[in-house]
Amino acid sequence: MSKRAFPGGNVKPSAVSRASRAFALLLPATLLFVAALRTDGGGNMMLWLGTTFQLLVCLLDSFSRQGWRQPLGPSVVTLYVIGLGWLWLGTPHANDWFLHLAKAVLLVVPLLCFSLQMLTESGAPALRRARLLADRLAARKDWPADLTACRALPEVKALREAIHRDATPALALLSHGQPQVQVAALAALEFRKDWRPRQAEVVLLTAQRAREPAVRCAAVAALGNVDDQVLIEAVAEFLRDPSWEVRRAAAEATLWDSEHRWAWLRHAVRRSLGDPTCAEDGALRHEGQVLTAEAVADLTAWSAQKGLVGQRAALTLATHYARALSESPSPSLVQEMRRQLADRHAPAALRIELGRLLQGGQAWLDRPLLEGLLEATNPAPLRLLAAESLLEAEPGNRDAVAVLQHLARLPNREIALATADVVQRRLGVDLGLALGEAPPPTYSRQAAEVTRRIMVWAAAAQAERRPKGNSGVRERQPAP
Repeated sequence: MSKRAFPGGNVKPSAVSRASRAFALLLPATLLFVAALRTDGGGNMMLWLGTTFQLLVCLLDSFSRQGWRQPLGPSVVTLYVIGLGWLWLGTPHANDWFLHLAKAVLLVVPLLCFSLQMLTESGAPALRRARLLADRLAARKDWPADLTACRALPEVKALREAIHRDATPALALLSHGQPQVQVAALAALEFRKDWRPRQAEVVLLTAQRAREPAVRCAAVAALGNVDDQVLIEAVAEFLRDPSWEVRRAAAEATLWDSEHRWAWLRHAVRRSLGDPTCAEDGALRHEGQVLTAEAVADLTAWSAQKGLVGQRAALTLATHYARALSESPSPSLVQEMRRQLADRHAPAALRIELGRLLQGGQAWLDRPLLEGLLEATNPAPLRLLAAESLLEAEPGNRDAVAVLQHLARLPNREIALATADVVQRRLGVDLGLALGEAPPPTYSRQAAEVTRRIMVWAAAAQAERRPKGNSGVRERQPAP
């Protein structure tokens, strides 16, 4: 995951904060200066040296660019303790009321700063603020109509920053009856890394029991950074959730770190690819890292299976390769894709998707590869793709036209419509399709008319090629 950006990192301190810091740092030097004026004898020189030292340190701090960004507490403790030491060395036997006051100030102030620092580091102020924010969310009445919009409330952002140490205040809101409160609390826990024992299990139980998809989405996202196999496998089961939004959130929460998690996820991913509930989802998409070689190998094997599993595995691999090409189109990656495309033993669905990806690249599909794809042993969509690419590079290519004529006579209306689109665009034959629009539905009258026209065109072209003396001889056609 990307590193969180902390707002205000480059904001310049205000004049009040600068003045307060300068006063706190200059106070020991001021006390030593006044003590030096009030003291005579051998200790006077020691106090003047201490004053000079304090001023030099303050001067270096004021000219340092990082000095104003550093916490004030450690600097105060250091300067005041050193100042107290100079004062004790310079006035070991003095009985002046000002010296006693100065020693008290130089002793009490660092003790207070140290106590405040320890209190802050203990997390108690943040925990108190988190509880106040949680109580405010629980008592809120004005909620957005859309549950998803509850995740973007300013109170949620403030609660997320307040629970960076302990998630207990947010977890307490998960038992609230309003789903809006639960979504807000879970949004504050989104992709949390530091969980105390049994806290992540509480979030998982909320996800499993929630009826609202928005609550399940937020709970799954909250568990995106856990590093426990049992929890990851449980979250992966939401890849088959009835809600598309939850399935999408589960993919984001689990697959972003496939390098370490794939062994835990592969069975859940395989089941989700073949689940009829997810049939309309297409490719399994996610952000973060690209799929590992192990995941690609599994998906390649699954793409050879029949049915929904093979289709969705091929689409997922196509999405992976498309992303890899956009990020770093290395020659080795293109060569591997070309190898799989030309391999007739590779899964047909994967070859078709790879062909569509490489079709848009520059010189990724050369003439020898395209001519090999024209052969009748290849799937019809690949032959159509190769014919269109050859016609684009060489208008009127005879081999490509012959393949189009053969595809037009196949008893498949979907292939016939796709072929008609290529013939109309590349050969200029009017087949009744609207240019620039998607083909009509296969069950429509327009699709039937386009299919009839493309078959008439193919038959007429075949009749023109047939020798006149052999008009009664049937031409042998290649297998579909």
